[in-house]
Amino acid sequence: MASTRAERAASTRSKLLDAAIELFLDKPYDEVSVHDLASAAGVAYGLVAHHFGNKRGIHLEAMRQIARGLEQGPPPPGPAGTRIRQFVHHHFASIQQNPAAYLGLMLGADPDSRAIIDSATQLAIQATGEILDLDPERPAVRLALRSWFGAVGAAAIVWLQDGRLFPAEDLVEMVIATLAELLRQAARLDPAFDPTSVLAALGRPAGPTAAPGHG
Repeated sequence: MASTRAERAASTRSKLLDAAIELFLDKPYDEVSVHDLASAAGVAYGLVAHHFGNKRGIHLEAMRQIARGLEQGPPPPGPAGTRIRQFVHHHFASIQQNPAAYLGLMLGADPDSRAIIDSATQLAIQATGEILDLDPERPAVRLALRSWFGAVGAAAIVWLQDGRLFPAEDLVEMVIATLAELLRQAARLDPAFDPTSVLAALGRPAGPTAAPGHG
């Protein structure tokens, strides 16, 4: 019986979360009520508070769920240039699977939602540092990588909003070129930083990458 109750609770929570993601992506936060959430999930009104505390709680968990859906593990071993391209390819592939969710998360002005994005960005910066053998704690490198992820996010937003007019693989090469230039500028700010090997890797794709396709 305890197992059955746990399974029912998990099912109810999942239904509420699915409904919240759909509603919050379709309407502004203030236009979605707890009643709307419960009705869309087909559950009792009080279960929203039981599982998430309040509307704010379920909204933040919905944003976290979206962010988790966009996360990716590190690419398989191989040359750094190939791995970083695969990393970016997989990012664009994931946002193409659910562009509304990506835009809803990235364009939200809510400070807590922004904190969720910042946390995901920090994980991606760490992964990039590992792939390219860069130290994200080095101030000039950290500045370059933070700037790069900001540029990648902005490019993805415009690309989706414009109807994906350009092939994803061309967009990847554009942002890789942007990363190379930012690292050159990091070396200008910090003359002790030598990006030669990274720039060589970024400039010469080694082997095929799995392109996500484009629409």
